[in-house]
This record gives sequence, C-alpha cells and structure tokens, in this order.
Amino acid sequence: MAKYNLNLQNDEIDEITLNKRGDKIYISSDDANLWDKFSSGYKRIEELTEEMPNKLAEIEKKYPNGNEEINTDYVVEISKARVEFCENAIAVIDDIFGEGTAKKSFHDYYDTIPDFLPDEDKFMAFFETMTPIMEDIFKKKMQRQEKASKARMAKYQPQDHKRKSK
Repeated sequence: MAKYNLNLQNDEIDEITLNKRGDKIYISSDDANLWDKFSSGYKRIEELTEEMPNKLAEIEKKYPNGNEEINTDYVVEISKARVEFCENAIAVIDDIFGEGTAKKSFHDYYDTIPDFLPDEDKFMAFFETMTPIMEDIFKKKMQRQEKASKARMAKYQPQDHKRKSK
C-alpha cells in the first residue's frame, strides 16, 4: 500500500503588530480575498470621506446659524453624522483584517476611555500606515510567484535544444 502526504501549507503568514502592547493580526497574501477586501475597503473609506461634506452641508442648511450660535440640535446632528462615519469605518477595517482589529489598533484609547470611538483622522492614519505594509506583502508574493513559476517551467522545458552531431 502506498502512502502519500499532501502538505500544501507553508509559512507565508504575515504578522502585523497593531500597538505598543503587542496586539497582532495575521494575514496571508495567499488568501485570494485579501487584496480585494483591502482595496474595496480603502475605496469604501474614501467614499465615506467624500460623502461627509454633503451630509454636513445638508445639516447646515437646516440650521443656517448652527455653527455661529449654540444650537444643540445642530451639534447633535453633526455628531451623529461623524459617529455614523466612524462606525462604518470600524466595520470596514474589521471586515478586512478580522473582528476587533480596529479596537486593537486604538487599544490605548479604549483602555482609558472604554466607549471611545476613533474619529475620521484616526481611520485615515490607519489606512495611510497600512497601505505600504500591504503593498510590501503583495510585492513579496508576486516575487515568490514569479520565482515558483520559473522553477516549474524549468522542470518541464528541455534545457538543451542542441542536436548532437555524429
């Protein structure tokens, strides 16, 4: 009886430390969904950011003097729009990198302020920091794939096409 072992796992899992406490996430460029989720998530954050001025303008139309005098309703509506953005941004980050990633990324704030909600600037900083990391991970993947492809091709292509002459 023949025995075979098919082990397709390797160590192509990347570890990203999210804070000074050492909380980490693990990703693999071998995950076919990763780049799509990251690029789609980044685009979603950009869309949310681009939508904000229109939402704020609509609120300002309702309260023409809202930003000049103390108007509680105006402040509450502005705050709700910002909270909605931030909650959506948390969902995007957690969808890409796993549940709890946003909270881990801003761990120090959550330790001090349990109901802390990172603002728009924090999310943009997250993506600005994460983008070069992701680009590096995928650059390395492309290099590995190219090297593996060449090795596979070398196995199946004749190395010497010369005919021996007699």
